[in-house]
Amino acid sequence: MAQPGAPIDLPPPPPLRPKGVGEILSTAFDLYGRYWRTLIPLVAVVVVPLTILQYALDEVLWGDVVRTSTGGGVDIVVSGEEAWQGAVGSLLLGLISLFVTLVLVGAVAWAAAGVLVGREPDLGESYRFGVARMWSVLLVSLLTGLAVAGGFVLLIVPGLIFLTRFAVSVPALVVEGKRGRSALSRSWNLVLGQSWPVFGTVLVVGLLAGAVSAVLTVPFSGPWFVRGLLAGIGSAITTPFTGLVFSLVYFDLRVRKDGLDVAGLERELRAAAP
Repeated sequence: MAQPGAPIDLPPPPPLRPKGVGEILSTAFDLYGRYWRTLIPLVAVVVVPLTILQYALDEVLWGDVVRTSTGGGVDIVVSGEEAWQGAVGSLLLGLISLFVTLVLVGAVAWAAAGVLVGREPDLGESYRFGVARMWSVLLVSLLTGLAVAGGFVLLIVPGLIFLTRFAVSVPALVVEGKRGRSALSRSWNLVLGQSWPVFGTVLVVGLLAGAVSAVLTVPFSGPWFVRGLLAGIGSAITTPFTGLVFSLVYFDLRVRKDGLDVAGLERELRAAAP
């Protein structure tokens, strides 16, 4: 019988096990339903204002440049100065969006990894991690984008292969601390032998995210603020789910190839904590 005040020996966490595509998506929906109150605000706090700002800039720069001529044709009315201002404004907003997105990618990946070991996502911790890993995420995203774009230029199939093989580069960066080409190599080796299930999962989650965004944005053609708000809400809804799915794919591959369990994952997350 344990003495009062003695530490309690808890049973070891249940082992992770390989999952099929359907199980991964089902688990993602279950986790999303459990933690959406934290995951959606994690994304919405930056994505919704940024999306509204993008729509506002488009309206200010380009809202009045199209007019209908007396003959029924359409004329583009924009001066050289307006075009220059529009290009500079779009470039600045694009750079801001890029860096915010990079921070958000790291933050969502960190929150999703924590969810898998039963941690309630913490906005402050997630964003601290996202900021700390921003440049690493930029390098991995740039290398992945170049490889995928090059594959699509050559032929469609190589682009899809690169997209699939590098699908878990960011989770590998977040959990294992892999950087640059090491993250890509780690992702490639993990996906090797499981390319079709990973491709199927990526395809399904992409279609689901696209469908949700389309439902919220396509039917509406009202004021720019409403369209921007709905587009931001769509991203806030779909981004956490996509992050959960990619994290689950990554951990499923780790279970299959590394024998990863919950205790091992917890140790890795403690080591990677910001």
